[in-house]
Amino acid sequence: MNNYNLNDFYRLIGDNIKKTRLEHKDSQETLAEKIDMSRGFLSQIESPGLCVGVSLDTLFKICITYNVDIRDLFNGFEEFLNKNNSSS
Repeated sequence: MNNYNLNDFYRLIGDNIKKTRLEHKDSQETLAEKIDMSRGFLSQIESPGLCVGVSLDTLFKICITYNVDIRDLFNGFEEFLNKNNSSS
């Protein structure tokens, strides 16, 4: 069994959420209101220095809000797996 560094994966998802939000020209506060989340928690998810997991419910809400495929929020996951598999 591989011991992935899930913190890197959480950062990847947080980065993709932030990128998607900015592409739609929303502030953290606006997105947080749209998906019924506190702005502070969204800030933690997007922060590169913190590693906060995100529920599937939250991911689905973001996808519905921005009409994006959930795979967009996992962009870079294949590279993440390859990097972690090659270092084991």
